[in-house]
Amino acid sequence: MDKNTVIGIVLIGLILIGFSILNKPTPGAQQEVPAVVTDTLRAQSEPAEAVADSADTLNLTADSLAPQVPMYLQKGSERTITLRNELLTVDLSTLGGVPTRAELLRYKAQDKKPLVLFEGEDLLFNLPMRTVDNNLVETCQLYFEPMNVSDTSVTMRLNIATAAYLDFVYTLYANDYRMNMRIEGKGLNQLLPANMSLQDLEWSQKVRQQEQSWKFENQYTALMYRYAAGDLERITRAKKDKLVQESLRWVGYQDKYFSTVLISDAAFEDNKISVAEMVQGSGYVKEFKLKSTLQWNISDGKKNSLTWFMGPNDYNLLKGYDKGVSKNDKLNLDHLVYMGGKVFRFINIYMIIPVVTWLNGSLTNWGLIILILTLLIKLFLTPFTFKSYLSQAKMRVLKPQVEAINARYPGSEQDMMMKRQTETMNLYRAAGAGPMSGCVPMLLQMPFLIALYMYFPTSILLRGESFLWAKDLSTYDAIISWDFDIPLLSSIMGNHISLFCLLMSVVNIAFNKYIMQQNSSPAQESMKMMKYMPYFMYIFLFFFFNQNASGLCYYYLLTSVITMLQNIGFKYAINEEKLLTRLEENKKKPRKKSKWIQRLEEAQRQQQAMQRQQNKRR
Repeated sequence: MDKNTVIGIVLIGLILIGFSILNKPTPGAQQEVPAVVTDTLRAQSEPAEAVADSADTLNLTADSLAPQVPMYLQKGSERTITLRNELLTVDLSTLGGVPTRAELLRYKAQDKKPLVLFEGEDLLFNLPMRTVDNNLVETCQLYFEPMNVSDTSVTMRLNIATAAYLDFVYTLYANDYRMNMRIEGKGLNQLLPANMSLQDLEWSQKVRQQEQSWKFENQYTALMYRYAAGDLERITRAKKDKLVQESLRWVGYQDKYFSTVLISDAAFEDNKISVAEMVQGSGYVKEFKLKSTLQWNISDGKKNSLTWFMGPNDYNLLKGYDKGVSKNDKLNLDHLVYMGGKVFRFINIYMIIPVVTWLNGSLTNWGLIILILTLLIKLFLTPFTFKSYLSQAKMRVLKPQVEAINARYPGSEQDMMMKRQTETMNLYRAAGAGPMSGCVPMLLQMPFLIALYMYFPTSILLRGESFLWAKDLSTYDAIISWDFDIPLLSSIMGNHISLFCLLMSVVNIAFNKYIMQQNSSPAQESMKMMKYMPYFMYIFLFFFFNQNASGLCYYYLLTSVITMLQNIGFKYAINEEKLLTRLEENKKKPRKKSKWIQRLEEAQRQQQAMQRQQNKRR
């Protein structure tokens, strides 16, 4: 190695040593490492918990940079607020801010458990809102905050912004089945369009089975509504949705004895309603749905008001809501109690209910109340019953003379039949008797029988009232039951036998046999099918009434027994020999022929003339 090479190597070494000395870090200083490298190294060296904490820090940073969730869409906790008075308890949920359960405190279900109209998902109430940014918000999915909570009132508040909110203010009236729902708010233009005038409303409810007989409860379960103009309509089995364009004051989901009704201080518009029958054995009877539109005038200082009625179909209670109210403001909720058409409803409202209310004020035994009611009705109808029996007695004493006419004109030829009919009618007219005169008084009794057929199965006063072996006069009194189905029969009469219904049928068959023995005639005996028709009818009525209210069958049983006793009494009160003497005297008196008799005689003369012409041609 030469001299120059050695000098070069030394110089290079000196330069490297000097460079290292000049770039040496000062004490306490650290070399900066890129963030990505640091995170990678940390992930490789630190425990998993430390990495998780780091991830949360990064996510928090990301959330802080994202748009904030509006207050009304923020998730809350579901809580239940209970309102209670002397008659009713209502649970309200903070999820949706609406009722979720209603229990009637003075009534029990058939199994003696608390009577709950709806609970949980049985009821849905929703206001679908179209926001200012054209998004659809469902109130049933939003969380409300309870405020101003007391035993009978609460404010469910949906916070929209710091100083903007929507309130559902509930007030349960004292000693009442009504609850007011006031909708109001502040700063709603931050959520809803300022020019908004209509708001959609959705309300659906599954009606629970509360009674023993699903069949008859289903028969009386209906969706009802009242037009703002005052008319009512009852829908029972709509097979498809129905549009009701007219304004409605209220819509009610009516069970046999209980109802849930939503009443608007303004009106429901553009209504779409539907009724669906639930499966027997499901615990429900029908499901009702309403899609409607409310007039929306809510702004700062303004409000909308709805009223919930959750209670019994008690006529006196519902009628009392209209006491002292002007005709235009009446609710007519008493129509929730079904009592038949106009004639039968008139009899029930102005005759039956006042008497029942009066008797119920002093008596507690409903078997005795029904007995006294039946006696009063039969006493009122006694003149008509007597006139009917008197007509039958006249026919009975004239029967030998009718048989003599039949013997005088024998045969089935048309000419002989016409002569027999004319002679018989002349006899009745001359004596002052007639087959139809006994039917008219009986027809006058029919409206009362039908009116009470409407009243007993729907009167909540009978519900839960016992008498003799019947534990509940509002439903059937089964003495024999079975678990299997009998084809066809089970769908008609159920899987049981009701004792009051059986007794009613037996007494009616015995009574009919007694009447037929009293009034039998050769003409009747020759028509065997007609002779046995009443028996077939009473057997049919047994199957028809077997699932009906035992109180109704008890009333019909009493009616038949009292009518039988009246007939026996009339038989001893009327001397048939004297009656025949009076009829014979009537035949001597000149009588003006009625137009019907004149037409009958004219038809007979024409028939005889045609018969003579046919004989000549032969």
